[in-house]
Amino acid sequence: MQNKYIPITKNIPKTILNRRFKKLQELIDNEEYFSEEQIRMRDPLLYFIYVGQYIRNQNKKPDSNFNLSEILIDQIQKQEYEIRLQEMYDKLGPNHDYPNLMIEARIKDTDLEDQEDILIRLMHDRFINGLDKDFINYEQIDLNEDYDDQKQMNLDIEEEYFENQNIDLREEEVKQSEYTGIQDY
Repeated sequence: MQNKYIPITKNIPKTILNRRFKKLQELIDNEEYFSEEQIRMRDPLLYFIYVGQYIRNQNKKPDSNFNLSEILIDQIQKQEYEIRLQEMYDKLGPNHDYPNLMIEARIKDTDLEDQEDILIRLMHDRFINGLDKDFINYEQIDLNEDYDDQKQMNLDIEEEYFENQNIDLREEEVKQSEYTGIQDY
């Protein structure tokens, strides 16, 4: 696990990044898109690396209000996850440095929470970068002016203005420099 976060792609225009960020906030508020079950199904390997390989706290009491259909759905989803995870693992080939699928590791609850937080942050970054194309129609977000935040747009314009001012000042300083590039001995 080299890099814990995915850097935001620099070639995505700020307007689109802002719209995606606004949609991200909606999805976070909804709580379903970034739920553990949804993350596990969208990216089984990433889920396994950060969370799935660890044994959960066994002291949790089972829910007494369960029904057979929920148990069956959970079993089917677990089987689908395991199949997709194995497929992704097989695609990596023998030279990968990922954890062994057959061994469950133990981890402290606080460390597991940290791993879950990192995983969710990675999934947020993936969303902003447009890497969830199989699950989200980015065109609907990127072209939707309803996601525009006027306050943020004004801040971006000001930031760009001051960045351009700093570049102009540095260029002027270079022009006025007396340095010729020739060393005096």
